[in-house]
Amino acid sequence: MVTSSYSIRTDTPHETDVYVYDSGQSGPTTMVVGGIHGNEPSGYRAATQIASWGVDRGKLVVLPRANEVAISRNSRYDDDGDLNRKFPPLSGDPETPLAQAIWKQVVKHDPDWMFDLHSARGIYKSGDGSVGQALFPTWTSPAREYGENTVADLNTEFGFTGDMRYLMGNTLDADRPMLMHRVAGMLDIPGYICETTRKDTTTSEQINWHLFCVEHVMNQYGQERVPQQSSVDYSAGMVTLDDYWQEFDVSDYYSHPAIVAPALSYNGRNPAHVRISGLTGSSFEARIEEWPYLDGSHTKAQAGYLMLNPGTYSTTNGRRIEVGRAQVNHEWESVSFENSFSTTPVLFAMPQTTAGSDPIVARIQNASPSGFQYRVQEQDAERATEYHYEEVVSWMAFEPGRGSLGSRDYEANTTIADDSWQNIQFSRSYQNPTFIADVMSYNGWNSTTIRWRNLTSSGVDLFIEEEQSADKETRHRDETVSYFVTEG
Repeated sequence: MVTSSYSIRTDTPHETDVYVYDSGQSGPTTMVVGGIHGNEPSGYRAATQIASWGVDRGKLVVLPRANEVAISRNSRYDDDGDLNRKFPPLSGDPETPLAQAIWKQVVKHDPDWMFDLHSARGIYKSGDGSVGQALFPTWTSPAREYGENTVADLNTEFGFTGDMRYLMGNTLDADRPMLMHRVAGMLDIPGYICETTRKDTTTSEQINWHLFCVEHVMNQYGQERVPQQSSVDYSAGMVTLDDYWQEFDVSDYYSHPAIVAPALSYNGRNPAHVRISGLTGSSFEARIEEWPYLDGSHTKAQAGYLMLNPGTYSTTNGRRIEVGRAQVNHEWESVSFENSFSTTPVLFAMPQTTAGSDPIVARIQNASPSGFQYRVQEQDAERATEYHYEEVVSWMAFEPGRGSLGSRDYEANTTIADDSWQNIQFSRSYQNPTFIADVMSYNGWNSTTIRWRNLTSSGVDLFIEEEQSADKETRHRDETVSYFVTEG
């Protein structure tokens, strides 16, 4: 079995996705909601990761990013105020179109258990008036009993003492216009508001606590998590570079990793690009490399990177990713995908060694659903006599569209660009975005790099930059430009 997905509130700013895993075996239906409040990232990122789970019986329904507008603003509110105050608990319709759409999904899937994931600024019963580090159960048995078992195990597992200890909160008894109060009052099923604290904690820690709570409650009512697909181990982030080599550590260990970081922010007007070296399973070296006709000194700029092991992967909603690397020189090398994509994938390529001393970029041509060609390219002035030693060059191919890697949402897509600045709007909001881009066509032969500026949670400006070693003009033909963005 695999997860299916569909969208609600389509063609509106609130468009968002619902994920359904059907085990094919009789059993309970669990529903998980995150992102009702956009300034609580652990809730929607934990729900995103839960959307990749399978279950041994019954169904798992996940609405990870309930309020895309609030998420895009990193705010508790959207234009209609607090979404979690729009659900009359005992009768009547929810008060806004988004609240109505969410409730329609609850009624449609008729869950036996339900979880609403949140985070709070403080800690429940610590004296600060907040609600973090607590499970708030509905009045339906055995919600409180199973919750007490879960918080006891969670406190032991994570060594929580004092104020940080998880507690059971007050009972949700259908007396407030909140989603889980309406679940209690209208459906009379067990469930929880799950609250972590943002006080002196990281989002990653909060995500782990949410995952522990949901899984341990599920285990008690006999629905166990099962592997749905191979996990995607990856690292992604933004780094600040200059023209000196710097070493960067990554959080996981990789056996024979591939890395791409082909786009550079527009700090410093001299044409330049990122160069990678010293790649190991736990770190890499990077710097800004200017072309030989320049002085080599470059001001600090930023680049996004993405690092995975070579292989073929599938995201929560079934989108394919294929990653590889090979020895490539100045001549075109052909790559055939392990299995053809349904459409031309979004491609990135990047040299990750420095066997040759001359500056280079990777170029891609003839991209198709079944494969592509790529090579390394030196500056334009070397075109007539170009020769470069073989370098290890990584490549990554993404099925176009939105997906998730672990707890982090992403999108991979293409646009048409030339030597003029143009704006790209992402299809959803990404807090602290990691952004990469590349030229995945060869309509113009000049050596090129993607340069970008004004990166925000909702978009970025970019253009194709030529260098001027052979002539002064920098006009460039339209090219297909690939881009990838994920949450930091």
